[in-house]
Amino acid sequence: MERVVVGMSGGIDSFVTAMLLREQGYEVVGVTLQLWEKNDLTQVRDLCDKINIPLFLKEGRSLFRHTVVEPFVESYLRGLTPSPCCMCNRLVKWKLLQEVADEYGAKYIATGHYVRIACLAGKYYIRKGIDPQKDQSYFLWGVSQEILKRALTPLGDYTKAQVKEWAGKNGYVQLADKPESMGVCFLQKKDYRAFVQQNTTAVCLPGKIVGPTGKVLGEHAGLLNYTIGQKRGIPSEDGEIFYVREIDTENNVILVAPRAALFTGSILVERVQVVSKEDLWASDVEIKIRGLGLNPRGYVRIEELDECRLRVYLPEPAWAVAPGQPVAFYRGDILLGGGIAGKD
Repeated sequence: MERVVVGMSGGIDSFVTAMLLREQGYEVVGVTLQLWEKNDLTQVRDLCDKINIPLFLKEGRSLFRHTVVEPFVESYLRGLTPSPCCMCNRLVKWKLLQEVADEYGAKYIATGHYVRIACLAGKYYIRKGIDPQKDQSYFLWGVSQEILKRALTPLGDYTKAQVKEWAGKNGYVQLADKPESMGVCFLQKKDYRAFVQQNTTAVCLPGKIVGPTGKVLGEHAGLLNYTIGQKRGIPSEDGEIFYVREIDTENNVILVAPRAALFTGSILVERVQVVSKEDLWASDVEIKIRGLGLNPRGYVRIEELDECRLRVYLPEPAWAVAPGQPVAFYRGDILLGGGIAGKD
């Protein structure tokens, strides 16, 4: 019987993952990751007891703060729009689960992500899950080959509705009806601006809001209060509505423009990590810029600038691409890799 370590959060997805794998004949070991505040293990321990699997706690608060929280704060202070969930999934959760698997002699690592794993020409790729509303592949580019070859993600073959139905039929109706946790976990439903200010000694000073002609239109309340494409808090001129076009951290200035000026035909992508660079030169590569937002339809053309930077030419203009956002590359439902949108 092969042993598998399953990341357990206390929610329906990780619980059903553990149950499915146990039914498939695996020896399941549950692991809860302690990433921020001290975990209340009561619920997840009760669930593990009900299906008779052991549960262990893995400490990861220092790694999480250094890898996810501190870069999140620093990014906003630099005028960027970070994706902490992308960083956490790739660089923290899978890494910690791998450590536990090695410690307990488990061959496999499993999570409740709605994705699938494919081995193509000897290399491992993440595939989109079959439920387009729950597919989480966008957040997982950059997961190492070492981890992917050990990864099991059974929920990729199910829709969320099927997972809830399965849990209900097996007697876990209350768990199936439990509301899902949304948003960035460490913010705990607080505004990110307040969190950033509480976690930095940097002084957030007011400055100028400058229009497309160079005219000063007003005063901003500190750069971290603004993101690319934002309309709220931006003054208009002669009835024309403006949006944040650029955050100039060097001069403490917000540059604004009409909506049409925020469209771009290409994106600079930095910190690129892909399974194989050769995949990017195919004629049918698409990109995803936002987890659930609008994305350019059609195939992109990619120019390599250096080892870790690309210029991506879009089939149609994209609006308000914010530096710091993840950019994921796909061929069909295969995730090729990704990177971070840079400042031109």
